[in-house]
Amino acid sequence: MEYIHQSTYGHAGGFHTLKPLFAKSGDHIYEMKGGRPDTKPIYAVTGGKVYATSFHPNGASQHASFEIRGNSMHTTSYHPGHSPVRSMSIR
Repeated sequence: MEYIHQSTYGHAGGFHTLKPLFAKSGDHIYEMKGGRPDTKPIYAVTGGKVYATSFHPNGASQHASFEIRGNSMHTTSYHPGHSPVRSMSIR
């Protein structure tokens, strides 16, 4: 299980003081609720791209919301709050 944090927070060396936003297990990403991953994946990972599933509040999407590059996720132009500098780190 890997945890996904906003990369604009935390300290040098990857230490984060904030709780993770999501948890990644295999090819699925779960929203954190009450300090634990939810039981239903809201995103699916395919070929380094992250797609919303039917469990996502806005429903499934055929367009990737995020792209995974190394140990970070970056929004794509299809993400509702897209910003080219917005990313999250995977630890």
